[in-house]
Amino acid sequence: MARLVFLSVALLAAVALHAPPASAQLAAKYVSGDDIVVPSYIANAIASPKRPGSDKERDAGRQPAKAMAFFGVKPGDNVAELITAGGYYAAVLSGIVGDSGKVYGQANEWFMGRQKEGSPLLKRVAADRLTNVEEVIFELEDSGLPKGEMDAVFIVLIYHDTAGGFNTNRASMNKAIYESLKPGGIYGIIDHHASPGMGVLDTMKKHRIERHIVVDEITAAGFELAAETDLLENLDDPMDVSAFSPAVRGNTHRMVLKFKKPG
Repeated sequence: MARLVFLSVALLAAVALHAPPASAQLAAKYVSGDDIVVPSYIANAIASPKRPGSDKERDAGRQPAKAMAFFGVKPGDNVAELITAGGYYAAVLSGIVGDSGKVYGQANEWFMGRQKEGSPLLKRVAADRLTNVEEVIFELEDSGLPKGEMDAVFIVLIYHDTAGGFNTNRASMNKAIYESLKPGGIYGIIDHHASPGMGVLDTMKKHRIERHIVVDEITAAGFELAAETDLLENLDDPMDVSAFSPAVRGNTHRMVLKFKKPG
């Protein structure tokens, strides 16, 4: 009996961890990472010899091929990554959208002010000949992307910072992203899970955020939560340590959420 009770409690905890709250668009499609099919144009982009070996070494923990297949990125798309930093994902997107597409790699003044040796994205653009990537500098709350022209906008492992160190007006940020997208455009989020009940309390020291905060804020801007996947889940992550802790760095328990602008 004791073992049965223990298993029941464990099961309820697991369900609570993954189940969205009542406000979080319960009809969202749940996609197993094992079921994601990678199109050849994405596979070829990830395997490209233009990608440096240091990037490819990070692929196992980031699963860029399946992640971008899940989000539906395709050749010819106009896409953006916000706070792209060194440009790992911007380079991935560059290879997928190809010469007929466009990638905007965004940075803000805070980030640029910390770069003593110049823009790391522009160095990558030059070194890897990413001719379809353009760096743009604007604050996250601003409409710095072409309005109504974007097929997808991504925030990867940064949304928690908008609730933490960046002190961003996230309602304005999400509205600006909504306005930049075409009808049917995708807003993709990847971020580190916080422990249940922590909300935004772990955004500064542990670089984590609770899923329902992200979902509630983005759907409040008019987006639909179209799908999510377990692709980057790691249930062995205790979630009570920093995402930069050597014990979990590169293998945290991460949410992968696909929001869609209606239309």
